[in-house]
Amino acid sequence: MLVGGHDPTGAAGVDVDRATAAAFEVEACVVVTAETDQDDAEVRALGARPAEVWSAELSRAAENGLEGLKFGLLPGAAAVAAAAAVVRGLRTAQPELPVVVDPVLAASSGGVFLDGAGVAVLCSELLACGVVLTPNLPEAARLTGADPGELASQAGRLRAGRALLALGARAVLLKGGHAHGAVVQDLVLAQGAEALWVEHPRVRGALRGTGCRFATGLTAGLARGLSLVEAARAASAFVAAEIRAAE
Repeated sequence: MLVGGHDPTGAAGVDVDRATAAAFEVEACVVVTAETDQDDAEVRALGARPAEVWSAELSRAAENGLEGLKFGLLPGAAAVAAAAAVVRGLRTAQPELPVVVDPVLAASSGGVFLDGAGVAVLCSELLACGVVLTPNLPEAARLTGADPGELASQAGRLRAGRALLALGARAVLLKGGHAHGAVVQDLVLAQGAEALWVEHPRVRGALRGTGCRFATGLTAGLARGLSLVEAARAASAFVAAEIRAAE
């Protein structure tokens, strides 16, 4: 089950989610949280759908059980609270259901998708549901209040990742793509496990929707029974291939 915003350009959001799920040979259903008006240059309107409407759609679609659930764009505090409520309900019947949250805080063009109130609810309610969080470095800095410069080092990223675990996340996949260097270092942290660094060569190129692709690929891998590290490696390899193909 893939929950997120619709991007009219098709370069990100649920269209990319659906295509990624197909590439991983996973059957997916989609629930739309927002009909955004945006392009590569700017976000003109968020187009948030009422949280009670899409969350009811999600609950009905999940009645027969899910193998994985991914949240992307949640347009505001009410949407984040609704997502948390749905996850709490699903956990009753499926306590081990993989739930992945891609914290879509802003667009590549700079438009804000989730304000301070929404971030506060994400940290206080949604993370407490034991989700797998997939922030990039700027997102991790905003979620933890860290200076972005601190996340240039492994020690800084470990502090940020552990702070997010302390808020209740089951695991954190802190992506290192926004750093510099020929090798990207992704941090994999899970409750009760040692930190693991997953390294892969940096692929040069520009492609919107990489966060959507990674989180959906990760969800697909977890739904198919891969371990967290195996699913992370598969998702990273898929994103790298997509970047190469776009050049």
